[in-house]
Amino acid sequence: MKFKHALCIYPYKEELKNMGFLPPLGLEYIATSIESLVESVTVIDLRHEQQPLSSFFDGRIDLVLISLSWGREAEFVKEIISSIPEGITVVVGGRHATEYVDELFESIPRIDGIVRGDGEDIAREIVEKGLSADIEGLSFRSNGTIVHNKTRTLAPVRSDFFPNRKLRRYTYSVILDEFKTDIEIDLMFGSRGCPHNCKFCDFSFNPLGEKRKWSIRTPESVVAELKTVKAGFIGFADDIFTADMNWVERLCDLIIKEGIKKKFFINSRLEVARRPEVLKKMYKAGFMAFLLGVESAHDKTLASMQKGFTTDKIREYFAVLRRFNFLYHSFFIIGNIGETREEMLKVVTFSHELGVDTLGLSVLRANKYSFVKEMIKDLDNYHIDVQTGKVYSDMLSVKELQQIRRDVNASFFSARVIARVLKKLIIHRFLTLRFLHKATVFTARRKMAKLAQKRGIRLGNVVR
Repeated sequence: MKFKHALCIYPYKEELKNMGFLPPLGLEYIATSIESLVESVTVIDLRHEQQPLSSFFDGRIDLVLISLSWGREAEFVKEIISSIPEGITVVVGGRHATEYVDELFESIPRIDGIVRGDGEDIAREIVEKGLSADIEGLSFRSNGTIVHNKTRTLAPVRSDFFPNRKLRRYTYSVILDEFKTDIEIDLMFGSRGCPHNCKFCDFSFNPLGEKRKWSIRTPESVVAELKTVKAGFIGFADDIFTADMNWVERLCDLIIKEGIKKKFFINSRLEVARRPEVLKKMYKAGFMAFLLGVESAHDKTLASMQKGFTTDKIREYFAVLRRFNFLYHSFFIIGNIGETREEMLKVVTFSHELGVDTLGLSVLRANKYSFVKEMIKDLDNYHIDVQTGKVYSDMLSVKELQQIRRDVNASFFSARVIARVLKKLIIHRFLTLRFLHKATVFTARRKMAKLAQKRGIRLGNVVR
C-alpha cells in the first residue's frame, strides 16, 4: 500500500447553525471504505474536537483526507489545510471541492489532490496507488501542473456497505440555538440521486454536471444498518426517500417485524399522499417528520419549475397528510422569477391553510450546475450575485429578499402553529419532561447571564 496511516478531517468549526449537530456522513463513508487497507484511520470533526489539530500529527500520518461540503468558513478551512505538515499527502473531496477544483488548487497550495464526485472507490485507489494518472475522477498536482484524470462514471448506491460508526470520537446530539440536548441523532442513506427534474434544483446533479441516476438500497440492508445505530432519532439524507412507495412499504414492514423503535426524518414529495395506506405503516414504523418541497404558493411559478403539481393539488395532498400526526416541514423559495413582494408574502397564508408545521425558506440561487442560469440568461431585469449565487431583480435586491424571508418566518409562527408543533413533538417523544426542564433552566441561566453582563456582575455570583 502507498499509505498506511490516514487522518480524515471535517474542517468546519460552526458550519450551518441549524445543522451543525449532524455527523459528517460522507467523510465517514470515506473512512470506512479505506479502513481495511490501512493500519490506522482516524476521523476528527473540528466542530466537536477538543484537542488541537497538531496533536494528531505524531509522525505516522502519511495521508489526510478532507471533506469540503460547503464554501462556508473559507478562511478557516484554508488555515486548517495550510497548517498540515509538509510530507503528508493532502486530498480533499466533497460537493464544494468537486465544483471548485481549479479555484481550490489556486487558493490553497497545500492541496495535493482533489476527488471529483463520489469518493469511496477513489479513496481506496489513492491508498493503494498514490496520486496516480490511472485513477478516474482524480485531479492532482504533478511537476508544477494540474492533471485532471478522466471523469468517473457514477455508480449505483451499494446495499452491502455503510459507515462504521465505531470510528466516531463523538456523540451527536440535537442542538437548538446554543442549547445542547441529550437527544442523540444520526444520519443514513437509503438511496442516492433523484428521479425528478425540478428546474431550480441542482442536488439531483453531480457537481460535474452529470445527472445522477436514482438508485436504492435493499430494505434488508437499511434495516441491517439501523441495527448498528445507537441514536433514537435518524435523518435519512436521501435527496428523496419516497421515490418508490412500494419500497417504503417493504421497509416499514421489516422495521415493524424487527421491533426497531426509532424515529425517522425524511426528504419527501407531496405525492406520498397518494398512498395513505403506506403513510399509516410509516407512522407505525416510527417515521416522524417529512421535509417537503412546496417551493411556491403560485401556479405560474410551479409550472415554470416543472414541479408536477398545482396549488389545488397541493391542497388536495395536504388534506390527506393532515390525517396523520407527522411533522410537516415545507420548503419555499423567496425570490422566484416573476413573483412580486406581495406574492412572496402569500407563503404565510398558504402554509396556514395547508397545515404546515415549520418552514424552510431560502432565497433563489443559481449555482454552477443549476437550470436557473438558463432561465434568467435572457432576462435583463434579473441578476446573479457573484459572491453568493443568489438571484435578485431590479425590483427587489438581495437585501430586500432576505428581509422578506425574515418577515415570512416571523409572521408564520402563530400561537396555533406553535401549539400544534409542540403537541406533535410530545406525541413522538421528542419533547419530554426532562427535556423541558433542561430547556427552562438553560433559558433562565442565559437570561440571567445577559442581565448580569449588563450590570457588570459575574454569572457565578448570580446563578449557583
